[in-house]
Amino acid sequence: MATATRALLAVNMMIVALGGSLVWILGSPAIHVGASGLIFGWFGFLIARGLVDRSPVTLGAAVVIGGLYSSLLWGVLPGRPGVSWEAHLFGALASVAAALLLRSPVHAPRLRGVDRP
Repeated sequence: MATATRALLAVNMMIVALGGSLVWILGSPAIHVGASGLIFGWFGFLIARGLVDRSPVTLGAAVVIGGLYSSLLWGVLPGRPGVSWEAHLFGALASVAAALLLRSPVHAPRLRGVDRP
């Protein structure tokens, strides 16, 4: 449990720091407020993690999450005025970097009382 919390903290820090820096440097001169960059970062991380790890568990989770929340992808494109699409895009890009840089092996859960051959 502590390892998962540490990994989540590292992912969050990377998405916020890298995504926020990219918005600050490359974003349009507007007011960028909210946590949508982090939300898009979580979405992007779950998809990218499945593709990076290539284990059946993470790949299956990526497919399910991608299918259920695929409409989020429209948020990374310029759309409504006043909505910071740059934060969405850079949060998603930062999450791909986090998935690549913060790799850790995925272990299948062990069943108690079951002997393996």
